Amino acid sequence: MSDLPPYRLPRHIVPEHYELSFELDFDAAAFSGEATVQLVVRDQAAEVVVNAAELEISHATLRRDGREVTAEVSYREDEEQAVFTPVEPLATGPWDLHMRFTGKLNDLLRGFYRSTFRREDGTKAQIATTQFESTDARRAFPCWDEPDFKATYGITLVVPEDLVALSNSHEISSEPIGSGKRRVRFAKTMKMSTYLVAMVVGPFEMTEPKDVDGVPLRIAYTPGRDELAWLAQDSAAHALSFFREYFSIPYPGDKLDHIAIPDFAAGAMENLGLVTYRETALLVPRDSAQVEQARVAQVVGHETAHMWFGDLVTMKWWEGIWLNEAFATFMELLATDHFRPDWKVWASFGVDRASALLTDSLHSTRAIEFPVGRPEEAEDMFDVITYDKGASVLRMLERYLGDEAFRRGLNIYLDKHKFANTVTTDLWDALEVGSGQPVRATMDTWVNQAGHPIVSASLAGGATGAVTFRQRRFFLDGSPDDGQRWVVPLTLRYERQDGAVGRHQLLFDSDETTLELEGAGAEGPAWLLVNDGAWGVYRANYDTELRRRLNGALGQLDESERLQLVTDTWAAAVAGEAPVSAALELFTSLRRDHDPDVWLAISAALNLIDDVCDEEQRALLKAGTRALAGPLFNEIGWEGTGDESARTVRLRPVLVSLLGQLGEDEAVRAGARERFDASRQGTALPADLATAIARVVSAAGGEEEWTTLYERFKSAATPQDEVRYLQALGATNDPALISRALDVAFSDDVRVQDGPFLLASILNRRQGCVLAWEAIESHWEDILAKWPHKVVPRVFGAMPALVTAGAEAAARAERWIDEHPLGWGDRQIAQARERLHINLAFRERVAGELGEALARLG
Repeated sequence: MSDLPPYRLPRHIVPEHYELSFELDFDAAAFSGEATVQLVVRDQAAEVVVNAAELEISHATLRRDGREVTAEVSYREDEEQAVFTPVEPLATGPWDLHMRFTGKLNDLLRGFYRSTFRREDGTKAQIATTQFESTDARRAFPCWDEPDFKATYGITLVVPEDLVALSNSHEISSEPIGSGKRRVRFAKTMKMSTYLVAMVVGPFEMTEPKDVDGVPLRIAYTPGRDELAWLAQDSAAHALSFFREYFSIPYPGDKLDHIAIPDFAAGAMENLGLVTYRETALLVPRDSAQVEQARVAQVVGHETAHMWFGDLVTMKWWEGIWLNEAFATFMELLATDHFRPDWKVWASFGVDRASALLTDSLHSTRAIEFPVGRPEEAEDMFDVITYDKGASVLRMLERYLGDEAFRRGLNIYLDKHKFANTVTTDLWDALEVGSGQPVRATMDTWVNQAGHPIVSASLAGGATGAVTFRQRRFFLDGSPDDGQRWVVPLTLRYERQDGAVGRHQLLFDSDETTLELEGAGAEGPAWLLVNDGAWGVYRANYDTELRRRLNGALGQLDESERLQLVTDTWAAAVAGEAPVSAALELFTSLRRDHDPDVWLAISAALNLIDDVCDEEQRALLKAGTRALAGPLFNEIGWEGTGDESARTVRLRPVLVSLLGQLGEDEAVRAGARERFDASRQGTALPADLATAIARVVSAAGGEEEWTTLYERFKSAATPQDEVRYLQALGATNDPALISRALDVAFSDDVRVQDGPFLLASILNRRQGCVLAWEAIESHWEDILAKWPHKVVPRVFGAMPALVTAGAEAAARAERWIDEHPLGWGDRQIAQARERLHINLAFRERVAGELGEALARLG
């Protein structure tokens, strides 16, 4: 009847509506459920196949026109399917499938699971909550757990009387049923995919509903955290109103709750009407750091955008997840920039784009849209290629088409496909109608093939001042061009002969083109910038003369363009296409730059140098770091002024971290220790410096400081403090304390959502990488049993730091990985291994030149 693979469900039976009822038993960590699914049989059927995992289905019948047909239940466990075989074939038309089942409230942060927290009086409280993306709804109820089987839902929860119960839609009734329980019913939802169903039960408090264009909006949290909900409410109200106007389509739900869950594997989840969050992504004190506030606003914006991109319109299968996540990432930046333009989030996104291009420079990268077979393969799609490269490509397209044409196309797309499922070509169709431009021909080269180009510019010679441009694929390991080509929206800015600024834009789709730039003169432009605005998803390279001219005109570039220049130059150095000295000379030219993200990029490069250099070179690196960043820090100082920009506020902790950790600057370390000691006496740490100070104190201190940091982690009053002091434990340079930090990562003191990130932070450091790797080997069974499965592959993303320990240690780690295949996240692990090899080659290649180059740093 179908040529689909066995892990896909047959298409001749489709659900239209689910009536679901659940009763929770916290003491037994279990639930019982009942479901009636209104379905349509399109062709006569001898069986009904649904998804089910870790469920015990005790009863199944099919009903129609007063008739009831019993069905035998069997399981295909490898495919996570249940099969209902009725005593007679099912005729075409509508049927009701009725089921009773039981399941476990697990501790693995997937499906229907438990979360716990301590009340103010020290007693332990439990929460039942859900996380269904990608394919874990089947762990809560038997269902058609594929995104294009959209249906409506009516949900009922039987819960203890003293607990709050929430779901996707508004509550329509609540009645006591005895034994200290009540039955809560929720309104029928819109038509949506199973992975968006949500249920949360626990002792929550909520803000008063805020009316946003007729939609009631609330923030929910565990007791005592009401003072932390202020920004979530403000940014959520702004985002909801912003997107309703931007898309010209009403919010598709009947209410919108944002709820903070103490144990949560991801950052947040876009369940329609009930968005779930890790606490640090939703709750933040008023005196928090700018970066902490920006994270809340951006994550809230991201999840709110999903109500349209993902919930209202959904991809047909998981290879199209970029239609959800890339758009939500793009839209979060658009909304946050409107909410707080002083934060300059588009400039900061350049750091994320650079991270995506780093991964995209590998042989083991993938296209933005990549075939997904078995459902578990979808986990590899939730990465920087989907989110950050995808969003970068969309921003490039929006800048090229123009805001109005882009918005017009999106409105056409959303309106045409609302409550339905799409593929990428549906989006291109709508954007072509909205813009009148050949979007498909351009964008297919960006979405359907892996990697990205490097565009090289060189003076063509002769008397015309022309410039020749060439494109090829860029590989971080320096591999030669593989022949791939892109349709590049090439944007150029240059200085004309008369001193005015000229611009040129073209779609560059050939190997090479030569342009006579208008007004440039016979000597060529006084300076030329390839990638005007830094919106293009490509790297730029310049011949020696054009690079000299551009480096002399850095004041003509905005912060995004300077960041792009830093990351492009450093990538060329790692790939062996430019000497390290060229990158360090650029860093020196930027030593008075006041942009925090430029300094983040410089810091990342210097930390890689720290990983690959020997002890003699390290001494030069530390001195060079102090010479490079010290004068700028002395200029801005420890204390901010009332009128300084938001960017300067963000710059200060970047410099403190760089100087206090890598640079081992005694004055900065003393300043950090002074402020840390004052905080013991009740003087609060400056909010924007708290994380940097904690890490510098850990790096420079000993057991006393480490113990204080641990105590602060244990007694943290906010989610931010808890993460801040936990991560600081791993910043120590003392091997004995590093070992203690690793013990903490695996202990019950740390939530399973946070342990992997502490381990990864230690693995990513020169001083801790070997100890961290040994901890992975010795705790492997615990890791698999306790930690969220989707987070485990991310730990290996820190593997490239093993370059510090040398080729033998790297080979040992790779042998161990081969002997312990994970079974998911394979691409992430392959990328980490490739980057480790690139780092080893980089260390060998620069060994001879590094000392001389570092001696001139600063």
